[in-house]
Amino acid sequence: MPRHAALISLGCSKNLADSEDLVTALHSVDFALTDRLDQADLVLINTCAFIEGAKKESIDHILAAAQGRKPGAKLMVAGCLTERYRAELAADMPEVDQWVVFKDYDRFPAVVRSHFPDIPEHRLRHDQRSQLTPPHFSFLKIAEGCDNTCNFCAIPLFRGKHRSRPFADLVTQAQVLSARGVKEINLISQHLDYYGQDLTGERQLPQLVRAVAAAAPESWIRLHYCYPNDFSDDLVAAMAETANVVKYVDMPIQHGSDRTLAAMGRRTDRAQITERLTRIRSAMPEVVLRTTFIVGFPGERDEDFEQLMAFAREQQFDSVGCFAYSDEDGTTAEKMKHKIDADTITARHHAFMSQQKKLHRKRLQRWRGKELKVLVDAQRDFGVFACRHYGQASEVDGVTIVHGESLAVGDWATVRVNGSSAYDLVAEAI
Repeated sequence: MPRHAALISLGCSKNLADSEDLVTALHSVDFALTDRLDQADLVLINTCAFIEGAKKESIDHILAAAQGRKPGAKLMVAGCLTERYRAELAADMPEVDQWVVFKDYDRFPAVVRSHFPDIPEHRLRHDQRSQLTPPHFSFLKIAEGCDNTCNFCAIPLFRGKHRSRPFADLVTQAQVLSARGVKEINLISQHLDYYGQDLTGERQLPQLVRAVAAAAPESWIRLHYCYPNDFSDDLVAAMAETANVVKYVDMPIQHGSDRTLAAMGRRTDRAQITERLTRIRSAMPEVVLRTTFIVGFPGERDEDFEQLMAFAREQQFDSVGCFAYSDEDGTTAEKMKHKIDADTITARHHAFMSQQKKLHRKRLQRWRGKELKVLVDAQRDFGVFACRHYGQASEVDGVTIVHGESLAVGDWATVRVNGSSAYDLVAEAI
């Protein structure tokens, strides 16, 4: 009879991809997953430490699991919180049996075996890789770490330098996912368009995009986190020319003021960003553009914020996330002077989001009357389904609410858009 493991996976899609690797390792040594802490022989928590709220959530889950696990069960904690604060946490939380650092991931079966010496030794295979997402979509992590030195970001401090995963392995994984019936494969990493630089000395994302698309010809291929300064013409061409690569660009821009961009340590300016956006829109007129911004960065003046507001109005992005700046341990920005007071940051964030809500509602009108191919994600009610078209990424964008009785979760459908509600589209199946 197999032992049982309970997984709590927190944070972003990249963390979820790591959790899939860890669960694959657990399955390889005959652990079965359970959602019951009181039935698990091993509780694994994959933590997030991106912002202060995520750290608190991670710690709360650790404490709850320590109390809720069955007697004798092992508690292991992985992820960004472990990598950043292991020494301090280990001193305060002796109830954790194993702090799993990133270098342990490739040898996780051996880590588990050190606590369960009688478990078998199996070999991991691509076709046995676990999938924690719904069956119809998946994340494919193509690299780890980041070589950017943005002053507000702590990720390179604990994730390390950019490390690309082998080209052939990624193509094989795409083939496996396609054979399983996965209809959407999301390519993810901290710095997607840097892929291959460390392997060959050249950026290879355009070649990888074409190869993955060919390996999974019936699947949507979606790209996440492409930086404006590295979004090459070759990448634009690969996206434009490859039919099953969705015309969707997720580009973290962070600000619209050159002064603030320079203070952030970004390697681009507003004119260069605008040129890239123009080039992308010219090559892919149907493209959907998503971005993120930060308000309240140290030294951000009123005029800098107004430039950001104007830039958002000018570019008419389809989807926007906006973060209120907060200090992150160990970053350059944490030590900067001229911090913006909390009330001003809150007011700027509110003003930006209020403007963006109006812009977004106006932008949604371009879909009215159009026929779209959608992927059915979930059933909301009888005859009501949450779906996504090519311009809607899972969890970060709105959805298309479809009314129809013959839809099935995980399948494609064709719909006609007849309205919108807040951040979502409303459509009828046809």
